[in-house]
Amino acid sequence: MVKVNAARTNLGWRMLALGLVLMLGTAMAQQYHEAPMLAEMVAAGQLPPVEERLPDNPLVVAVDEEIGTYGGVIRRGFTGPGDHNNYTRWSYDSLLRFAVDGSEIVPHIIESWEASPDYHTWTLHLRSGMKWSDGHPFTADALLFYYEAVLQNEDLTPSVPVWIANRDGTLASMTAPDEYTVQVTFDFPYTLFPLELTFRDGGDRTLAAHLPGHYLQQFHPDYADQADIDRMVSEAGLNDWTQLFMQKGIITDNPDRPSTAAWVPYQSSVSDQIFTLRRNPYYIGVDEAGNQLPYIDEVQFRFFSDVESLNFAAVAGELDMQDRHMQLTNYPVLIENGDRSGYHVVTWPTFGGNDAALWVNQQYTANPELGELLANQDFRIALSIGIEREEIRQSAFLGLGEIRQPVAAPWHPYYPGDEYAFLHTEFDPARANEILDGLGLVRGSNGMRTLPSGAPLRLEISVVPAFGPWPDVAQLIASDFTELGLATDVQVRERTAHFTMRDANELIMEIWNEDTSAFPFTGNPKIDPRSNPATIFAVESRTWFATDGERGIEPTPEIARIVEIIEEAKTVGTAEQIVLAQELNRLIAEQLYGIGTVGLTPMIQGVVVVNNDLHNVPGLVANDWPLRTPGNSRPETFFFSNR
Repeated sequence: MVKVNAARTNLGWRMLALGLVLMLGTAMAQQYHEAPMLAEMVAAGQLPPVEERLPDNPLVVAVDEEIGTYGGVIRRGFTGPGDHNNYTRWSYDSLLRFAVDGSEIVPHIIESWEASPDYHTWTLHLRSGMKWSDGHPFTADALLFYYEAVLQNEDLTPSVPVWIANRDGTLASMTAPDEYTVQVTFDFPYTLFPLELTFRDGGDRTLAAHLPGHYLQQFHPDYADQADIDRMVSEAGLNDWTQLFMQKGIITDNPDRPSTAAWVPYQSSVSDQIFTLRRNPYYIGVDEAGNQLPYIDEVQFRFFSDVESLNFAAVAGELDMQDRHMQLTNYPVLIENGDRSGYHVVTWPTFGGNDAALWVNQQYTANPELGELLANQDFRIALSIGIEREEIRQSAFLGLGEIRQPVAAPWHPYYPGDEYAFLHTEFDPARANEILDGLGLVRGSNGMRTLPSGAPLRLEISVVPAFGPWPDVAQLIASDFTELGLATDVQVRERTAHFTMRDANELIMEIWNEDTSAFPFTGNPKIDPRSNPATIFAVESRTWFATDGERGIEPTPEIARIVEIIEEAKTVGTAEQIVLAQELNRLIAEQLYGIGTVGLTPMIQGVVVVNNDLHNVPGLVANDWPLRTPGNSRPETFFFSNR
């Protein structure tokens, strides 16, 4: 068993060193500069001067290598409407953002923030003078509109989201003392609120926490004539105004929606063959020399019907910067063809705990006898020690990464220790068979086991093909389980179908990663049964929590403890959060909600193809979904040396 590799021993200090790469602060330049395409528009009277487009105190972004030059089009690949997070991760447009190394929260739209002494009230200071991409002033109204039109509307928000809820489940209060100040008050000391704000960017087809009310009011019955809204609903072929509002509010579906991102959709959407983004003339960021960012004029997402063809295009040098959907299995081919096709490859190891965990549905109701077995911890232990992980590491992950459970990385303060990171990861089929025998799972004449009732025992692993070697991992696990007498099928499903079945509690097991182990208390951590989307280990408990126990399945004491830990962590300081996080990680390892295989690899968006003429792409980035990688690498500072 491989417990330690080179990445584990040196990544910690390398990640810390990355903190020097990015500096965000006060604009020092007295004179600002802009892209030629914008200067031409200013000269033609189509735009105000750059000084009038920037906020009073622009966001200063330090570059990775050097001050860049303007121009060029970055070519990227995507896989259609379901790949909307490709845009979200690239643009990373939230109120606050993570640093490149993931170690701290840094300013973005919110310039500064502070808490009251009791941590009940947070005061957020917005950048005065900043504007939406259409030139409309950005003020506290952007947050108030989201609060009043979305959070306070039961049609759009049937239940209060956990991240902005009081202890009693009611909505926290929000006020605006002036046009650039917002105050949010809770009935408890919410120490993690700024961290939550880093996730409110519209990822996973949700609405961002800052919305262009001046534009979206026309689609909301509290602000516009109902007859006009009904007409637009009918013309769009939708069912009601909520569908219309969401369609208009999600920027990947609606290029007319104003934004604050570095690039904004241009006459296209995520449903088009080419999804085009153009620079936002009102973007708030500048480099240290006073040049308004981004350097790149345009970003083009080219549609590929499958991941394989996207990878072929990258090998051929047809993509300028591609991380998403780059298959780890193609890493040797990518390296081999780099010189010929004019690119190089960098690797960004996953920041989270596991790159392909087997999540077990412990609330499976379609077959109660099978559901009872899946909920049995001993059964999950047998499954875990029945997996030959080294074969998975070698064949599916090219010998990279570390055999481990889905807990925090060893350099992270939340790490529970080697005892738990490697708990039940030894390959011991003899012991696994003993456990299965003891559970009354008798082998038949064909060598396959039956349930204690004598009914057939058949497992299924659902897997989506979009993420590297997951289908291969599933097949290897299924083969190992078959050797134990557990008949196991693998079903490769399109992502939307997989999610639909997950929500309907129709999945037995699934392969999914755990990339939220470093952020277990905020966002949508995969281990929180209330998260949406969440993994399948307690899918019915999500309903139970959402309905105050009226529907769904009451969580076990161990699952309930997860929620208790998360809620307690929101109210205490850093030292106490570390203690709670370590307890949570120990619980994850012991209960085997997700049975880990291999982690700390560059599998998820960590194999990065970079055009040799593209600069300021960091050689190492904290790679994680909560960090919105590659957004945290600051793409607005990328530039071409020859365009």
